Amino acid sequence: MRMPRINLAAMSRGSGLRAAGILVVAHLVLACLAWGFWFFGLLPIFDRMHWIPATLAVAFLLVSLVLTFGAFGMWGTPKTGGRDYGEDYEETFSPGVGMALGWLRWFLQIVLVFVMFFPIAMTVLNIRWWHLAGTEELDALPERAATIPVMADWERTSIEASETGIPEFMKTTEEGPEPSGFVEQRFEVADSFTFEDLKEWLEGPEWTTPAAGEAFGAIEIDECTADSARCEARAVPPEGEEAEYFIRAQFREPISEHGEPELVVRLKYHAYVPPDWDVSDETVERAYAIPVPEDWREIEAEGYRTSNGENFKRSYRVPESFGPEDLEAWMKGQEWASPESGEPFGEIEVEDCKETDTAGSVYYACSAMVAGTERVLGQPSSGPIESVRAILDAEHIVQVRLERNG
Repeated sequence: MRMPRINLAAMSRGSGLRAAGILVVAHLVLACLAWGFWFFGLLPIFDRMHWIPATLAVAFLLVSLVLTFGAFGMWGTPKTGGRDYGEDYEETFSPGVGMALGWLRWFLQIVLVFVMFFPIAMTVLNIRWWHLAGTEELDALPERAATIPVMADWERTSIEASETGIPEFMKTTEEGPEPSGFVEQRFEVADSFTFEDLKEWLEGPEWTTPAAGEAFGAIEIDECTADSARCEARAVPPEGEEAEYFIRAQFREPISEHGEPELVVRLKYHAYVPPDWDVSDETVERAYAIPVPEDWREIEAEGYRTSNGENFKRSYRVPESFGPEDLEAWMKGQEWASPESGEPFGEIEVEDCKETDTAGSVYYACSAMVAGTERVLGQPSSGPIESVRAILDAEHIVQVRLERNG
């Protein structure tokens, strides 16, 4: 295939100023399109398919440079054996104008390579605006981490934190569409320190009433796992807001007889952005109207469409004392139709509750039909058929799924 060439003298009708304008505009448009690919890659639809804009951006860069250098020509380089390629401006224009246009072409091509490289690299690396500019919360994260109540006999051995700005974000940064960052501190603790001491520390009053200095604030423990000696917690947000600060603390025993026990405390900030569910607002409202006990901690929510309708699934971490009989009692409780506060979800009719063993995983599940939504032969129907299914697994996680079909 023959490389397309542009006769600048013919396009500009021999005008040096018009020719210079054509060179500037042609190169400027490509640079703007390269930045457009970066903005294109920030669309929420590509959060889980970032390879699409990344691949397109790299292809655009390569094709644009080849076509631009081929169409407008270039001065000789070691790669071309010192020979020029394309239109000789000193022959098609006057010698002085041709020399100036040649230098302008060379300068614009060098600038184009650098100007296109940065947005394309940012697209491939999935760099977000907050990686560069930061946010008020990210900038203040080290100060917030400094308010974590450290025990007197702990000795901090290291600290690592994410950074924003140029070129700091390249060192340690968090990925994802929403602003996020972390501060991780490592402490050397006493030989007598245990996992139980870690839990007591997280449950202690020092978070809200420290002996000295500024208080970090109240926290809620999500889970503590003895096998990994790790606890997950979150800072209690102001009323009506969602949690954005999370704490992970892990106790590590010495790996050798000469080692020291270590405690790793990681404070993470993750800006809350209301999710864009793939279901109707009515389905979301119905799912959030389900009467969930106060001591259940939501850890995940997902809405999705099916061939018959829409489903909305919410997962909760429940107390370790919560068992199958508690799940069944909740499903058969009065809160569905007569809650202590708020609008009722509606009466449900529990069909069955049983233990199931699937692929070696044992869980307890209850299924129910929402009263008044079932189809009755010979009677007109209004609205979708609604059912609720609740599953309790061995990890003390309850999954509540609302199905709306028809």
